[in-house]
Amino acid sequence: MRRVLAVLLTVLALGLAQRAEVSAGSPFGVQGGLRFPLVPLLVDGRVYGGVGPEALGGGVDLLLKVPLTDLYLGLGGFYGTGPALTLPQEGRGQGGLRAVLGTWLNLPLPWVGVYVEAHPILYLFPQTGFGIGGAVGVSVGL
Repeated sequence: MRRVLAVLLTVLALGLAQRAEVSAGSPFGVQGGLRFPLVPLLVDGRVYGGVGPEALGGGVDLLLKVPLTDLYLGLGGFYGTGPALTLPQEGRGQGGLRAVLGTWLNLPLPWVGVYVEAHPILYLFPQTGFGIGGAVGVSVGL
């Protein structure tokens, strides 16, 4: 039953997603995810999973687009099997909250977007700490 539910949720997510994304950077190294429009032209949701040199995990983000710009801001949560990929190394943990400060790069590519993000992170477990990370990604979709 769990496998059937997982397949059903995956198929529904692929059908509702606006964009598919692949990024390199925090929190896990290499992430793949889907971006969903929640409020058209204003708010997106993103789910992602990733694998890195020390961790395997996933998370969700709620992203607010800044009108008339290529900027977006967000807040999300993540959890992994090992320490996340951020600086400083001694304060990192497996799960927590992260802010997302991102921008789209203006490249003349149809249906392809490139973005850069900064991630201030508050680690909640196994210990409380603070870190900063970033990511560069490619997004394909409408």
